Amino acid sequence: MTYQPKRAPLEPCPVEEVLSIIGGKWKARILLLVSRGHETFSVLARMLPDAPDQVLSTQLKALTDDGMLTKSAPTSVNGAGARYALTADGQSMMALLDKISDWGMARLEGKGHVWSPPADPKAAA
Repeated sequence: MTYQPKRAPLEPCPVEEVLSIIGGKWKARILLLVSRGHETFSVLARMLPDAPDQVLSTQLKALTDDGMLTKSAPTSVNGAGARYALTADGQSMMALLDKISDWGMARLEGKGHVWSPPADPKAAA
């Protein structure tokens, strides 16, 4: 006898598709930073000091695999100097993230919070 599920599998959901790409603690932040010109792993690591390097590396690979980012060839033998850039899909995702950010800012302001984007710690030095 062949197994018959009690209900049909769920159809793909567009919202879940988006959340599978940008969900998690760091992916949306990474996309935002790359869109603002922070292109190398070392700069991203400085901008996201709470993100462990291994997690940052995994998230960058996932965003690259999902077609949101491209990664250029490294400029040194040890892999340093590779640059990340938004793809066309990554750029179109930024339009969505900008709207989400606007909504979040309005919500935070309504709660009495003031938010400003992080500054590059090296640039301040």
